[in-house]
Formats: sequence, structure tokens, C-alpha cells
Amino acid sequence: MVIPTPETIKLQGGSLSLDFANSADWTAAEELIEAQDVLLEPDSLERWGARMGVAGRPGGPEELELARGLRHALHSIFSALARDEAPDQYSLARLRFAYAQAVAAGTLVRQPDGGFGLEWSSEETRRVRFAVAADAVALLADPARIARLHRCPGRDCGWVFLDTSGRRRWCSMQTCGSREKMRRMYARKRAAASAAEDA
Repeated sequence: MVIPTPETIKLQGGSLSLDFANSADWTAAEELIEAQDVLLEPDSLERWGARMGVAGRPGGPEELELARGLRHALHSIFSALARDEAPDQYSLARLRFAYAQAVAAGTLVRQPDGGFGLEWSSEETRRVRFAVAADAVALLADPARIARLHRCPGRDCGWVFLDTSGRRRWCSMQTCGSREKMRRMYARKRAAASAAEDA
């Protein structure tokens, strides 16, 4: 099994906050699979943020734990919406807390597309978490994007993503989709072998 790192984990979500929620694999019961978690090392949050262009100064263990808590909340929110269910209030409160901090610490600046968005100093130790929270709130404010939210049904995956094609079922056909096809093929072969033995 290949263990991903902040630099190598696949980016399949379609937005900053979805890719952040996907920085670990998840069981069907919404439990994080620690062996596939890229935010375990003290500097992992900054390394992931540097890859995504939102890193600030290292924030230390407390900031990492706050970011991990936000990630769990986001995964819960996005998974619920992908199932057409209401997100739980605790997860929404965690996002609201991070977003309120982000707004208080940020400034509004013009973006390349002409609109305005929040920005934080490169010296800000909470910059990754703030950027993720702001992206999540923007996604949740867009009904068209919410309608395209999906959760990968792959075994012990649980990644959330935007289906922009209208045909995407898996986080990736090369990983979860391929594994499911192999499982079905083996199941058909076993059933055929069993039927041949009983004949």
C-alpha cells in the first residue's frame, strides 16, 4: 500500500475545501482511516498548504488539531449533502467558528476574476484553515455546486467531489472504480466456479 503525503495525495475534489476533506480516507461510518491521513506530521498542514498555494507560517500542534477538526466537520457536511441529508449542527458550528475567525483576520481584495475575496498575510499561522473555511462557505452558498456534490462509494474511501460531467460515480476510475470492477469480476468467477462444481 502506498502511503500518501501532502505533496502526493491526489486532488480529486474540485475545490480547495473538498480536497482538504479528502486529505484522509474515510470509512462508511465517517471514521477517519489514520493510515491514509496526510495531516499527521507537525509540518504536514503547511506542506499541504504550500502545495495548494495557501500556506502561511507554521502554526504548531494546536493549529494542526484545529485544522483536523475542521476537516472532519467539512467531510461530515459534504457527505450529508451528497446524500441529500441535512448536515449536523455541530459540524456547521465548527465551520462557522473557523469562518468567523477567517473574516475577522482577513482583508477583502480583488481577485483575478474581478470579484473580491478574503486574503490573509503570508505570516498568518492560521492561513490554511482560513482559506479552506472561506472556500467551504463559498461552495455551500452555491446551490448549483451543492447539487453536484458526490461521495465516493469505494470501500474505505469516502472522498467527496464535484461531479462536473454529470456521469462521475467514483473519486477516480483508476483507483476506486477499477478496484470495484476487479471485485465484481472475481465475484463472477467464483460464482461460475461454484456453479460448475455443483453441476
